[in-house]
Amino acid sequence: MDTTGPASPSISLDSGAEYATAQLVTATIGTTDSPTTGYQMKIWGDVDDTHNPSIQATEGASSWISYSTSQQVKLSSGDGSKTVYLKIRDDVYNESSQASDTIILDMTLPVVTVSNVSATKISKVAGKNSMTFQFSSDSIFDEYKVKVVATSGAAHDTGTQIGTAGGSVNVSGSTGNYPSATPITVTIKGADLEAASGGDGAKIIKVFVKDDAGNWSA
Repeated sequence: MDTTGPASPSISLDSGAEYATAQLVTATIGTTDSPTTGYQMKIWGDVDDTHNPSIQATEGASSWISYSTSQQVKLSSGDGSKTVYLKIRDDVYNESSQASDTIILDMTLPVVTVSNVSATKISKVAGKNSMTFQFSSDSIFDEYKVKVVATSGAAHDTGTQIGTAGGSVNVSGSTGNYPSATPITVTIKGADLEAASGGDGAKIIKVFVKDDAGNWSA
């Protein structure tokens, strides 16, 4: 005779991460029961109900599926807090208590604004070897970098980071919690610009910031 449901059910979305930057996440499932032969689980919550017909928005609409310690779940669309629920039942259909986990979906890229550009042409000669500009983001960010890139549409993982050996200032930062809409002043020296991209001619300088969720600006 067995009338006891599975003990200590647990669910963790993307290993307990605070944020997700994509709708598809991995749910790690657990129970202290062993073995789990013949066990099933039911998952529901803030999900995209077109992704898996067995995983729906409500407990009643979801179906029991074979127990697994890992299950892919597609969160419902739209940024914001998402909660996913779990129940496990054993091989004679005794159900566990309910477990849940919450994650914040953030798929919105931060937007960088550049202003107050002091010069559009510099050299390596004192007095004309420096230019400054300011940048800000529309959201709090944790990291930034200033790079020379091939095109204005280049991604953050391309191009060359501008260094500081020649005296450039604020061309990167990773201290975290940089406030939104508060300008950071960047100084670029001609020697550092040449080191990042040799030769005369037009250079595309681009600022990238990474928000709390890990999204880099475009």
